[in-house]
Amino acid sequence: MTPFEQFIQFLASLTFNPWILVKLLFLIGLLIYLAFAVIVVRQVNLMIRALNGELETSLRLISWLHLIVAIGVFLLAVVIL
Repeated sequence: MTPFEQFIQFLASLTFNPWILVKLLFLIGLLIYLAFAVIVVRQVNLMIRALNGELETSLRLISWLHLIVAIGVFLLAVVIL
């Protein structure tokens, strides 16, 4: 059997599992959401520098908690999926 025939036989023996594609797309989506959470923290910090007010600490806390939860969800999805 030639190497080309062995390669063709190997390709024919592979099966496509659609759930792997779904898991990969889900993880990519969560990674994009994680980038969004980082951008939210950055934007909140820039806004706090530009504006003064009594909501500074609560807004900063909420943005950091959002980032921490997004990181936790992404890590949990990597472990589970």
